[in-house]
Amino acid sequence: MSDLIDQTVESPCVGVCQYNDEEFCSGCFRTAYEISEWSMMSKETKRKVIELLPSRMEELF
Repeated sequence: MSDLIDQTVESPCVGVCQYNDEEFCSGCFRTAYEISEWSMMSKETKRKVIELLPSRMEELF
């Protein structure tokens, strides 16, 4: 299982941890679940989350 865990994809965290009404962090636009599970996610899953972030940002701003 540890082969699937990836530490090479950097977290999109910018150090602003505040949640909005849609339950997205207003700093990185991830959900609390995505943030808490980041270190255990595979590279593929992390990249999928990162691909979603621009559209989440557009929805909120």
